[in-house]
Amino acid sequence: MSICRVDTVSIPVTDQNQALQFYRDVLGFELIRDHAENQQTRWVQLVPRGAETTISLVKPFAGMEAGGVQGLVVQTHDIQSTYQELSSRGVALSEIITMMEGRFATFNDPDGNGWVLIESNGTMLA
Repeated sequence: MSICRVDTVSIPVTDQNQALQFYRDVLGFELIRDHAENQQTRWVQLVPRGAETTISLVKPFAGMEAGGVQGLVVQTHDIQSTYQELSSRGVALSEIITMMEGRFATFNDPDGNGWVLIESNGTMLA
């Protein structure tokens, strides 16, 4: 078998422009591609700085629902400063929880897709 990594995760959203603003301007993801074939089909692809796996902001298809993706994990080296920065940008985060020698907080995008922000040491890896 030659599958070697997760390349792109599709995030179903109701409004691609609103989602793009959130992921690029609030979370700081880098825009890789924003291409529209026509009025119905648009490919919006972003990546967290330095990451390999990307996300695509898609209109729901094949049984997807906007807000239906939960538990996506992003990592930070300093959860306290990242937490404060995201909070100052209007992101509503849960309290920071310490578990298994790591720390995490959760938040949602404008459609309710759920994310986990994690600061881990060698013991707690996502």
